[in-house]
Amino acid sequence: MLLRLLGNKVMSVCLKYISIALLFIFTFSLLIPLIWMIYTAMKPSLEYFENSFRLPQNWTFSNFLTVLPMLQIRILTDRGEVLFRVWDMLGTSVIWAAGNAFVSQFFTLITAYVIAKYKFIGKNVIYMIGIFVMIVPIIGALPSQMVVKKALGIYDSMFMHIITSPGVCFSGLWFLLYYAAFQGVPWEYAEAAFIDGAGHYKVMFKIMLPMMIPTFSAIFLLGFLGTWNDYNSFIMWLPSYANLAYGMYLFQLDASNYGASMPQIMAGFIICMIPTVILYVSSQKLITSKLMVGGLKG
Repeated sequence: MLLRLLGNKVMSVCLKYISIALLFIFTFSLLIPLIWMIYTAMKPSLEYFENSFRLPQNWTFSNFLTVLPMLQIRILTDRGEVLFRVWDMLGTSVIWAAGNAFVSQFFTLITAYVIAKYKFIGKNVIYMIGIFVMIVPIIGALPSQMVVKKALGIYDSMFMHIITSPGVCFSGLWFLLYYAAFQGVPWEYAEAAFIDGAGHYKVMFKIMLPMMIPTFSAIFLLGFLGTWNDYNSFIMWLPSYANLAYGMYLFQLDASNYGASMPQIMAGFIICMIPTVILYVSSQKLITSKLMVGGLKG
């Protein structure tokens, strides 16, 4: 018996340190490209061509100043060739990330509230549709989406694309988190409001939804951060627009025509990262205080 307990303890300790080692290796593998990008952006172009992986001998910030006027792209649209400067792409990034995050989270929040708190015919069917939408491969539906969006005039319209996004009402995991959060809110709040003469809309907007504002803010920030680097949507659905991620994608593909070296390209990527890094650092406590692994914190 003693040997068995000792063996279990040794096994537990071994698994603990193996898990720590694997996590350390995984974390280090994620940091290597970031570290390389940072010190490459601070390396003179000549040093990069001599040895692309060696640390800079002469650290410089001139690449950041040099790439800003270069960071512009030209896109051929139905209206002709359009020039997008870095500030134009920055504005598009803010509108795209904030609009997508707010619209999808707001309607997902309302959908989760109705399904969690009301009993009606087809409730379980709608819930299962939410799960189905979350797990169905999106890539397989792209050809049909393209045909439908072009037929409805949604293609190449940022506003319409945000409104009709597939995740507007069932935004994947967020739908389940909101649903679980509303399940934990006592219905007695609504009953008290009904007694005082409030209607369903007033209960929803004045009582229930305000309780979710901290959670909504945390999930909104995560949605904003996730959408900021989205360039696939602009390649496929919005060819006449350009955010920073799509702009950098085109910029690095055609860097030779702009006269940009690899250190300057890396400096451009870091500039695109700065807004999201600042936002995440400033809101980290809010996110970690409202979201936990496996569910919501009350």
